[in-house]
Parts: sequence; structure tokens; C-alpha cells
Amino acid sequence: MLAFAIAATALPLVEFRSDPMPSVEIAPGVKMPLAGFGTWQYNSSLAESSVATALSLGCRHIDTAMGYNNQDGVGSAIAKSGIAREDIFLVSKIPGGFNEADATAALDQSLAQLFPGNADAYVDLMLVHFPATWGGEGGKASRQAEWKALETFAKAGKAKAIGISHYCKKHLDDVLEIATIPPAVNQVQYHVGMASPATSSPNATDDKGYMKTRGVTYESFSPLCGPCDGDDHMELITGQLVTSIGAKYGKTGAQVALKWQVQQGIPVIPKSSNPTHIAQNLDLFSWTLSDADMAALTAHPKPAVAGDMEGGVAVSGDCDVE
Repeated sequence: MLAFAIAATALPLVEFRSDPMPSVEIAPGVKMPLAGFGTWQYNSSLAESSVATALSLGCRHIDTAMGYNNQDGVGSAIAKSGIAREDIFLVSKIPGGFNEADATAALDQSLAQLFPGNADAYVDLMLVHFPATWGGEGGKASRQAEWKALETFAKAGKAKAIGISHYCKKHLDDVLEIATIPPAVNQVQYHVGMASPATSSPNATDDKGYMKTRGVTYESFSPLCGPCDGDDHMELITGQLVTSIGAKYGKTGAQVALKWQVQQGIPVIPKSSNPTHIAQNLDLFSWTLSDADMAALTAHPKPAVAGDMEGGVAVSGDCDVE
């Protein structure tokens, strides 16, 4: 067992132990670590340095996407880490709205960005990033064509599992209609504040309950509500509920918010460029929230999903995509 101690100004000393991290089986023989590291909005340089730090602290689950324009940095950090490729769970995404040929080209380009010149390159999980183009174009035909390209990619050994992101019931049903490999994961925005009766509508959670009935692992991006505006932006880091619960366990508010998810078996991919925070975001498995604290976090009504408003209710906006 290895241990790392990290100090930062105005932050407590953090020790992270690299015990094997709990995982969830997303496809036969494919296990995703419950705590990972996200790279959204990081340029290549920051992605490389932050991923390198995360890997050095024991993180083995890294998330990127073609649309992040940082896959070269992520791949470089992995290549320089000295860690065996099979010991790292790597997730990427290609944009939605493609036809089969364009999706195939994007998949190959994604691997080339991550691991240039490596004919044996693969990802552990490849996702379609959105059920259409970001402008809403594509529809059912595009979703089905793109899924066929992902299946071919997986059958060629270039992805161990394939999945979706931002998909709701109707989008998933389009894929299942033609799939020979079912989607392993749906990666969506989810966090404390989205499970209360006031905020947990299917249009807010992208049909979370339905995903479970179809055997699709529900994975959380923005698990601390990074896209939230105003006071909600810090609610899951310095808010009264998470910090008061954290004080009982000697943990931060952010750790409490993340723990609420992984204790339910929901994988999370927080991001940070601060080594102390990275270590804290991984230190989620040596302690357990009480039933009462889990219930309080589940009932907490904020922050709601960061997206759109429909009839005064917050929704993700994803389910409106045709």
C-alpha cells in the first residue's frame, strides 16, 4: 500500500492511500472505477499536467472528449506516466449528429489524437457525446448510424465498451432498436440537489430511472455542479449542508457531495488542477455516510440541474432534442 501526503496553503494536510478503488461493471468483464478525473474546459497543457498529477495520486479513471480539444495532452500524460495502459480506464467521446462514415472517421481521429502512431491504441469506453449535433440536428437516423459505427469500432478491439451521453429515454430507445451491443453507460449531469421531489423529474435527470431498467450505468459529470450559476456554483463545496455533514467525518463539503453519489454506485468525474483537491476527490472510500446524512443530501433541493427552465422547473434540456 502506498500513501501520499500533500500540503497546500490554507488547506489541510491530505493523505490518499492507493488501495484498489471500488468499481462498477459496465459491460461483461469491463469495470469502471467509481471515482475518476474530468478534463472539460482544460486546454492541452493543463489537461496534461492535471492528468499527470491525478495519475501520480492513484487515479486510474480519466475522462476526455474529442470536443474538449485536449486529447493530445491527456494521451501524453498517460504515455509519460509509466503506468501500464491496461491499468488506466480511459473514456473519450465523439460528437453526435454524424452519419456512419463521419462517425467512423471521428473515432479513428480520436485514437490518433490520444495515441499518435500507435496501431494498438484503444479506449476503455467510447461515448457519443450528444444525441444530435450541438445545434440539434441529426435525429433518429443519425443516432442509429452513429451507433453502428461505434459497434464496428468496439468489435475491432478499439473500445472495450461503448455508450452515450446526454441521452434520454427516446434517444436510448432509438439505439436499442438496432443495437447488437447495448450502451454500457449514459454520462449525464447529476449531483446533490437533483434527487429531491422538487428537482428530480425525468427531464432533469435524463430519465435516470429508465436507464436503470435498461441496464445502462448512470455516470455523473459535473458532480459538484460546475456549470451552476450564482450561489449554486459553490453550494456543493462550501454550502451549509455539505460542510456541516463533512465536519462529522473530517471531510470537505465537496467530498460529502461526491460520496453521496459513489455510495449509491454512481461513478463521478470531478476535475481540479489543485493536487490537494484531486487527492480529496479520490478519498471517498475509507468512510461511509450514515443513512440519515444520505437522506438529508437526497432531500436537499439545490442546486437544481444547470440547464433550462420549463414551466418554472429546471430541466437539463437534453430531452427536448429530437
